[in-house]
Amino acid sequence: MRPYNPQKKKIRGWKRRVRQVEQWGEQIKQPYLKYFLAEGGRYTYERCYLSPFYRLDKRQPPLWFYKLIIDKFITAYYLWEEIFKQLNAPHDLQLWLYDPSYISSEIICHKMQNYDEVKRFSWESDLSKKFPYDKLKIPGHDLSEFDWLLADDEHVHFVDDFDYADFTAEDLSNDGYIKKVQNNGVAYYTKRVGDIWIGRRRGNLNADSKSALQGYYVPPK
Repeated sequence: MRPYNPQKKKIRGWKRRVRQVEQWGEQIKQPYLKYFLAEGGRYTYERCYLSPFYRLDKRQPPLWFYKLIIDKFITAYYLWEEIFKQLNAPHDLQLWLYDPSYISSEIICHKMQNYDEVKRFSWESDLSKKFPYDKLKIPGHDLSEFDWLLADDEHVHFVDDFDYADFTAEDLSNDGYIKKVQNNGVAYYTKRVGDIWIGRRRGNLNADSKSALQGYYVPPK
């Protein structure tokens, strides 16, 4: 007999969960600005932390439910866009849509140094894939209003992890991990597990934009 696993328990009460998404969608219409505006503040963001999906061992909602979440993110995006324009502060507003790790998706606004600057990431993908418009199509929203850039959703282990981990670099390599080195010399191992589609309103990312590159960072010990 297989051991009981509560993570596999059937999800019930979908009408109640839809109501929770509606309530959550109202809550995220206003960005939390305290830390964004503070000296040294870097960003503000929102995710859908609803149970039973967003846990340490995350469960992914069905696609139809994920589309409800995306709908709320896009509605919030338009509202955030106006709010950050009124703040008159350099920023880069983005949607991050994960596939298949749906529940990790987020809306995020990065504080920038200059008005013509955007945030770029070392995990932007080398793969050539088209945005899944048909799969993620949502009534009332046109996803083609956004420029979508593909990034890699990855499991990451830093070389420093080997000091206290029960696995080795060889173990990771055998499991399909690839060793990479960032511009700052930090070595790490990654394994691609899915897509991240980084979206900006069309026209906000262009050839003239300056880039502030962000890489992975070693968590504090």
